[in-house]
Amino acid sequence: MIIFRKLRWKNFLSTGNFFTELNLDNNSTTLIVGSNGSGKSTMLDALCFVLFGKPFRNINKGQLVNTINQKDCTVEIEFDTCNKSYKIIRGIKPNVFEIWQDGELINQDAASRDYQKILEQQILKLNYKTFTQ
Repeated sequence: MIIFRKLRWKNFLSTGNFFTELNLDNNSTTLIVGSNGSGKSTMLDALCFVLFGKPFRNINKGQLVNTINQKDCTVEIEFDTCNKSYKIIRGIKPNVFEIWQDGELINQDAASRDYQKILEQQILKLNYKTFTQ
């Protein structure tokens, strides 16, 4: 089971150059509610992007970067699974993809596609389609 702890992003879609941060582990379950335009879909897009490299909605990757700052789009997620703690950092302009396990960066020698396979097959044990169902 994956226990999401913290999701944060900046320069992602309409958000600016300061991190927006959600603590997802204050209770055993978390319900996200809000009025239209409050950021529920942005949060879901950020979560899918950091884990799978693409948003939940049908948005081109280039459109994810804040149009005013046009750089330094960063999304981070912290979660626990299989008695290990992970932090995933993914960004655009510059492109960043890091997987941290228990505070240590997992070897990045592999190609980005292989690095994504490690995340999906060995850590998350699910792919984008399964996650979004």
